[in-house]
Amino acid sequence: MEQYLASATTSIGKAVNLFQNTDFYSKALELYSRSSRNELLLMGGATFFTFYNLVDYIKSRREKLNLPPRVGYAFPLLGHLPYIFYDSNRFLDWCSEKYGDIYDLNLGGSITTIAAGRSAEEALKAPADELSLEEGILKDVLFMHYVIDPTTFEIGFEANPPVAKEVISPQKILTLTDRIIRGLNRGLDILTEDQDTYLTKNPNLFLQRWVAYMSVGSLVGQEVETNPIVIKSFADFTSDVTNNVGIFLSTPKSLHKFIIPFLQQVEWHRQVMRDHVLPVVRQRREKMRQAEAAGVPHGLDSNFLQGLVEYKKPDGSSYTDEEVAQSVLLIAFASVHTTSMNLSFSLYWLLARPDLREELEKEMQEVLGDGPITNEGLAQMKFLDQFIREVLRQGVDKMANAKAVMKDVYTFANGYQVPKGRRVQSTNRQLNFNGLNANRSTVEEMDPRMSGNKTSTAPGRDFVTFGLGKHLCPGRFFAVHEIKMSLITLLRRFDVATASGKLPTPNRYLGGMIAQTSDDPLVFTKKK
Repeated sequence: MEQYLASATTSIGKAVNLFQNTDFYSKALELYSRSSRNELLLMGGATFFTFYNLVDYIKSRREKLNLPPRVGYAFPLLGHLPYIFYDSNRFLDWCSEKYGDIYDLNLGGSITTIAAGRSAEEALKAPADELSLEEGILKDVLFMHYVIDPTTFEIGFEANPPVAKEVISPQKILTLTDRIIRGLNRGLDILTEDQDTYLTKNPNLFLQRWVAYMSVGSLVGQEVETNPIVIKSFADFTSDVTNNVGIFLSTPKSLHKFIIPFLQQVEWHRQVMRDHVLPVVRQRREKMRQAEAAGVPHGLDSNFLQGLVEYKKPDGSSYTDEEVAQSVLLIAFASVHTTSMNLSFSLYWLLARPDLREELEKEMQEVLGDGPITNEGLAQMKFLDQFIREVLRQGVDKMANAKAVMKDVYTFANGYQVPKGRRVQSTNRQLNFNGLNANRSTVEEMDPRMSGNKTSTAPGRDFVTFGLGKHLCPGRFFAVHEIKMSLITLLRRFDVATASGKLPTPNRYLGGMIAQTSDDPLVFTKKK
């Protein structure tokens, strides 16, 4: 061993002497002596990330994968992020034109595969055991596993889709209209404190809570329809997830466990489910047992919670009372987040474009007059449906989904291969606008009539807001139904304006990629 170490030391010494005799050594030494500490840290970090990506690249090449082309002109450390921050529309359109439907970007040292065109459609439709949304955006970006346990994730991906197709189908949601309207009006009275003029400085939280008022009764049941604690948990659970994304992304994961208690009320939400939803689940199952013993129908409302109560796993077993109760938190996030976000987009588009607001109010008067909101009336409101479809088209992320490759290699139809663990994002806004982010990208260009006769819930290759294939969102009918009635109710009861009096920007983009709602404070003034 000593002889080996002596030999190794001699070899290392010769290598060092050889390096010191090169021109590169003298130039490197001069650069080192002239550089500040921060500059050295920056160069060291850049070297680390370059080496990290070089190892990943060499490994992939050694495995003889047919990798997508890697976009050039990346910055040290930041990669292609500056281009995306500065002008994501132009940059992503340029990438698609130069590299085609699939290419790799360096996002702050992490290589991400970007799928556009047909490749994006393929990524959206891919099976979850090949490209996983759960292991991608839900854990990488939203950090849902901090607030949702593995069983609830299982319920979300296995039980929720078939239950949704059954209990909130296009036909079933028509039976919920009156209940939703009751929740809308009750929520407005409480949230605006029944004042003639009300200012909300946090419009996103206001809309999340309003959506909770109209959703709890329809999704969970009449037992908790007016329960303020359940409604608060339903709404605030969404805020606990979305408001902390930026903090978690900018903080090393090793520190997350220390800051979670200061950012999220995980245990409080779970206790609310135990105290208020668990008794409902037990009461319903007891009534079902009694009805079965008597040989009569149980007569319970057909809502989402009831669907989960009755759901049977492939082995014939059911989820426990506690598991069903806790799964309501995932229902809360899915319903409140999606609906409140797109309701916000819709409202701010009407504020940004007074001409669209005027046309919608004209249609409201022509179809509904001063009468109640009815399913028949909603079906006749063509402009409202076109408007919502265009809002949904505008409100998608430019780089979306971030699915994780689950198998050793995922091979696209065009032959390009992506290694296990890589994240694949789809260019959803490009898909929604005929392959170009630049299309209809200004407030003035927003045009509801571009949708023609297509309904706001109809999927298409140029409308991927709700997904594609078997991953198509089954809750889209319920969400759109709620948004329509919310806009009508709000515009009937209040004049709405920004507190500043200025026209807002309806869509913002976090980091140039992720669609965000406006946070301009709003003033609600009661109509006489």
